[in-house]
Amino acid sequence: MWTGSSQLLTPSRIDELVQVCAQNTVDGMLAQDQDDFDAACLHFSLSLRPLFPEFENERILKASEAFTSALFAQSRLKDDKTLSKEQKLHDERWEHIRGDLVKMCELLDIPKAYAGETADWFRYHAVRDDAYVRHLLEAHRVLLKRVAGNDAWYRELGGLYLCAVALHDKHQREAVLRGREIMVNYFDIMLRARAENNRLA
Repeated sequence: MWTGSSQLLTPSRIDELVQVCAQNTVDGMLAQDQDDFDAACLHFSLSLRPLFPEFENERILKASEAFTSALFAQSRLKDDKTLSKEQKLHDERWEHIRGDLVKMCELLDIPKAYAGETADWFRYHAVRDDAYVRHLLEAHRVLLKRVAGNDAWYRELGGLYLCAVALHDKHQREAVLRGREIMVNYFDIMLRARAENNRLA
């Protein structure tokens, strides 16, 4: 349940946090591409910190470790060329991935529906089934309600994230740079939505 943040942030401070979140999200994805778990975990923890300021750093890091474990596991499963599409879609390892995401949710007080929707988003994306888009949107509905206090912007944020994921999948430098621009807009909308709800609380 969203309780808001006790800290009312200035517009310039929000700008700083947006840049921190966007850059570290992109750097975390790049570290994943390089199979560098520790670097990815660090970058994702730095991008999670401004979204969950009520928690201490150790808890944020544990949540990041759980998310990064899920991300690396789904990547290995997605890239497993020995499996057919049907085998990949129903592989038992998805439950372990879902479990890591549940652990993240428990640490950050995110409703567990986020874990289920994100696992299914990963699962369908792994087999290039566009059904993943619906799960990505629903995951954002849950996340945004937790972070910002309502889900008014979940379609827009889900659309931006979808575009950033597609650019990341190209594994090209220019695409990564464009993806960073998109993530700036993504976190700008999210953090300003939270600031507005804090102001009205």
